[in-house]
Amino acid sequence: MKFLGYTLLSEGGIRVADKSIDRLKDRIREITRRNRGVKFEEVIRELNATIIGWTNYFRLANIWLSTFRELDGWIRRKLRIYRLKQCGRRYTIFKLLRRLDIPEGKSWNAIMYSQGWWQMSKKIAVGQAMNLNWFAQYGLQSLYLRMKG
Repeated sequence: MKFLGYTLLSEGGIRVADKSIDRLKDRIREITRRNRGVKFEEVIRELNATIIGWTNYFRLANIWLSTFRELDGWIRRKLRIYRLKQCGRRYTIFKLLRRLDIPEGKSWNAIMYSQGWWQMSKKIAVGQAMNLNWFAQYGLQSLYLRMKG
């Protein structure tokens, strides 16, 4: 049975309803739209407000899906794309990766052999440059850690 964004299970468990997760993903897509022209720090601030509010509301869930860890990874990937898109051109992306201590060869390979922003965000060099510590420096909240308690 669904009630106020939760799914009440017959054995007494409470979990977040699938539609609630879908609405969260829609909100994240709206915030991380690449053509918004908003500073990266502002995007993080908006995301943090959404994540904190969402996790505070759904904190009652005592059974939750493993998807929260996957959602965290998806959010970080959307943010990587947003940051790469802010650079615009390949050379500027190369300079960003070099500034984040990625070797020259790996930086060029990540840029030159990617077909689109989603594919580029999946490259190992980009993941190493924009890792968990990099996101922590910007203060990004973790959906998974907040739900875990």
